[in-house]
Amino acid sequence: MYKDYYSKKLKKARERAGYTQKQVEDLTGITQPILSRIERGDREPSIENLCTLIDFYEVSADWILGTGVNTKHEN
Repeated sequence: MYKDYYSKKLKKARERAGYTQKQVEDLTGITQPILSRIERGDREPSIENLCTLIDFYEVSADWILGTGVNTKHEN
């Protein structure tokens, strides 16, 4: 369940921020193939990459992971 949720949320966060995967790679060092696989749900991000992306996109971990009282029904 969480895997599907965070992969969609990470893609949504990137798109809302206005970045391509290549731009995120250039700015964070997380390679485009890894980003693509994470966003498709084919790969789980490492804790380091997940934290890097949460900080980079300026979103909460609760929102990305779909946890917390106020995040259950947010898009």
